[in-house]
Amino acid sequence: MAACKNCEVELQGAYCSACGQKAITERLTVRHMLGEFLQAITNLERGFWYTARRLMLEPGPVVREYLEGRRKRFYHPVRYLFVLATIATVIMVWSGLFEQQQHQIISVQEHAMGIEPNEKARLSQDMVQEKMKPYLNLISLLTVPFLGLISFRVFRKRGYNYAEHLAVNAFWTAQVSLIGLIPVAFFMIYPKAITILFPLSMLLSIIYYTFGFRQLFDISYGKAAWKSVLVQVLGFTLMYLVIALIAVVGVLVYIAISKIFLQ
Repeated sequence: MAACKNCEVELQGAYCSACGQKAITERLTVRHMLGEFLQAITNLERGFWYTARRLMLEPGPVVREYLEGRRKRFYHPVRYLFVLATIATVIMVWSGLFEQQQHQIISVQEHAMGIEPNEKARLSQDMVQEKMKPYLNLISLLTVPFLGLISFRVFRKRGYNYAEHLAVNAFWTAQVSLIGLIPVAFFMIYPKAITILFPLSMLLSIIYYTFGFRQLFDISYGKAAWKSVLVQVLGFTLMYLVIALIAVVGVLVYIAISKIFLQ
C-alpha cells in the first residue's frame, strides 16, 4: 500500500485520511499542471504566506518537496506567480516606474542611433504603454515556458521533465517578482536611480536562481551561477525571438490580406 507523500501515513483511498491530501502516484505532466492551475484559480486555498516565506530562504527544498508530491501546504506555482506578478504590476504602474522605464528606453535608443528626441515618437510610445498596462502581469507568465525549456535542456541529466521545470520556474519567477519590489521601493525614494534599476533587478534574479540551483541540484555556487545566467539569457532571448517572429508573421499576413481586399 502506498504512503501519503505529505505525511507518510498509509493511504486507504484517493485522499489521505490524516492530512487530506490527494494521493500522488504520478509525476507532473503539462496536462496535470494545467488541470491543477484551473482548479486552483477558482478555489482560494491556504499556503500563500508559507510558500512565500519558505521560497525566500529555501527555493531548492520547496520545489523538491513539491515535485516529490508534498503539495498540500504550498500554493499552486502558476497561481502564486499570477498573484505576485499582478501585485508587482500594480505597484510599478502606481509608482510611475513603468512609464519612467519606457521613457528611459526611448532616450537610450535615440542616443544610440544619434537622432534628436522625437515628440511624436514619445506620444506614440505613451499610447502603446497605456495599452500594455493591463497585460504586464502576463509577461511574467509568458517567460515561464521559455525559462522552463532552457533549464530543462541545461539540467537534462538531472531527471526532471519539462512540466517539473515549469513548476520550478513558476515558483522562482514569482519570488523574483516579490524580491524585485526592493528596487521599486528604492526608485520611489530616489527617482534618479532609475538608470540602475534594470541591471539591479537582473542581478537579483540571477543571484536568486543561483541560490535555487545550488540547493536543488547540490552543485557549486560557481556552476550554479553560470547556469543561472545561461538559463535567463537564453530563456529571455528565445522569448523575444518568438515574439518578434509572431509579430513579423502577423504584419505579413495583414499586408497580404489588405492587398487581397484592395484588389
